[in-house]
Amino acid sequence: MAAEQVAAWQRDRLAWAEHHPVTAALAEPLEVVPVDEPWLATATTDGRCLVFNPAWSAELSELQRRQVQEHLVWHAAAGDYRPRNVRDPRRWHLACDHAINTQLMQLGAELPMDAVLFPFAITWRRREVYGWLDEHPFLELEQSADQLAWQARATLPVTDLTDLEEDWRQHVRATVRHYLGTAWLPDSVAGWLLGRR
Repeated sequence: MAAEQVAAWQRDRLAWAEHHPVTAALAEPLEVVPVDEPWLATATTDGRCLVFNPAWSAELSELQRRQVQEHLVWHAAAGDYRPRNVRDPRRWHLACDHAINTQLMQLGAELPMDAVLFPFAITWRRREVYGWLDEHPFLELEQSADQLAWQARATLPVTDLTDLEEDWRQHVRATVRHYLGTAWLPDSVAGWLLGRR
């Protein structure tokens, strides 16, 4: 099952080349890795790999799988694999999810019906969304489809975050340079990407 799911995740990337080329470009350095471990119920990224539970992935439709993978690629591009010193990691993840989904929406990606997105907060920074969520009356209804590696306390290969950050900084800048001024990358999304690095 794992090999079959890896092949499916790799096919998803080929499909993006035509309709989501910025995501396809951002995904290039990320290896797809199946992991059948108790700490990973869904999928995550450590900035070097997209790691997923193959049994969970097999239950997804093609569209759902592509949506999760695209979302993870943008988590990696945004640097969300970096540990954060926040009081409520779940709220921080939701704020990150909102920020990612805002960018994907601007790129014309089809978001899941239950995607974490707060329309009135489209222009807010993650820190502002995080603060606002402290007063959210129905926070338990908001669910992330993925996990952040540092929140799952995942036993992933130890990486040098400084080198990884520099690799991503260069990769994001090259991607933005290539697509800036095209219909594939609105200026607002380009600015957001560069601001995360």
